[in-house]
Amino acid sequence: MSSAIIATIVRLAGLAGVKLSPFWAGAALAGALALIVVAGATAAGVHLFNAGYAVADGAWREKALDAQLAAARKDLLEANRAAGDAALRVKAIEQRAEQEKAGTDAYVDELEKRNAALVAAGKPNVCGLTCDDLRGMRIKSAACTAPPGSA
Repeated sequence: MSSAIIATIVRLAGLAGVKLSPFWAGAALAGALALIVVAGATAAGVHLFNAGYAVADGAWREKALDAQLAAARKDLLEANRAAGDAALRVKAIEQRAEQEKAGTDAYVDELEKRNAALVAAGKPNVCGLTCDDLRGMRIKSAACTAPPGSA
């Protein structure tokens, strides 16, 4: 088969006006085949290099994404813990506020009762606050003595 190819090369060279011996035609064929083999091997090498690079790059990106995902999960866990703590604080603050409101409402009711009692006794302009009330508001008054047991 190669002799038929060499004969074809010699004839084509003759048609082009070049006198070519079968030896040089065989050498040209061998050179062309060598170039084709080298080009194919080079292309295969480049393809293998790119494939290896893509695999290594993919593995690196996967590790980077895993690290980002782990950090995001940690942040989410901390945010959930903080939200839980905040919810507990809100609940405690609301309970304290309800207790203080109930205490304030009871105190206001007591003051209204005292005032009504003073009005009923014919003393409408008398202050209904007691020494305990003033001490509770941390108001010092000359009219009130220190409670027993205080230094």
